[in-house]
Amino acid sequence: MINILCLIAAFGGGVFAASIGGLASFVLTGVFAIAGSVASMCGAGDASNILLNYVAFGPFFGPYVAFAGGVAASAFAKKKGLTENGADTITPLSGLNEPGVLLVGGVFGVIGFLFKELVAGNLFAGTISPRLVTDTPGLTVFCSAILVRLLFGGKLRTGTELISKGKAFSTTLLISMAYSLVVGGVYVGAVYAGVPVEGFGGCYPQLIFGIAAFGLAFAAMGHNFFGCHHIVIIAAAAVVQSYGATENLYIALAVSILFGTLSGLLADITGNMVNSGTDSHIDPPATAILIMTFLINACFPIG
Repeated sequence: MINILCLIAAFGGGVFAASIGGLASFVLTGVFAIAGSVASMCGAGDASNILLNYVAFGPFFGPYVAFAGGVAASAFAKKKGLTENGADTITPLSGLNEPGVLLVGGVFGVIGFLFKELVAGNLFAGTISPRLVTDTPGLTVFCSAILVRLLFGGKLRTGTELISKGKAFSTTLLISMAYSLVVGGVYVGAVYAGVPVEGFGGCYPQLIFGIAAFGLAFAAMGHNFFGCHHIVIIAAAAVVQSYGATENLYIALAVSILFGTLSGLLADITGNMVNSGTDSHIDPPATAILIMTFLINACFPIG
């Protein structure tokens, strides 16, 4: 059953994100994901529930509400001739002094909340099969972005290259492998040292995701920061679930590196194919996360 009060709040979340910029809202998602994960690891269950389920991944900063609302508002502003780049998720749109732009953010916040609860949450959250599970926020962000592209103009495919070439590809490959190695390595190292899996593994992917999302603050400041949340959350989920299934630390580490690297490459492909224009933003990381989460649960289902 849908929480009507959270649905109403989602409108405010979408407006808020549009006003400060989609990327800024996502950075704040990371802040509260870190806080909620740490609270969970410390045994503060009530605090963790509020911080994770109602703030970081709820109607306030949940990417399917906030970031998706910011994406829609930016594309609408470009369509109306108010900005030049509809794929810009950094610029706060409150400075345009156009209430209609912010209202679009609110509307898409509501759409994202409804889609996640009614569609993604009923079809791909384990209700049909434990092997048919994906990241419902990621799926919602992707579907919302497709709807934005269809409504506010622009062709779906924006690039001719399938994947980056030369040193750009090599850099993506190396970073994907190395980041996955450290994420998987920390987990298996902690388990090997005797850290209880029950108090560590449950929120490890959210903690790692939060750290990576917060790191995007450097991108917002203009630094050439490599967005990696799609790599590290997949590496973290893969190491946790594969260790739970095999109880073999070496296999779990190898799976973490493999899946994290594939996620990095999938995002590169998505960026080249559908996110190289200026009409709107279709998020490559969200696309990679939803595909790779399907794969992880197909191979290592929970429960």
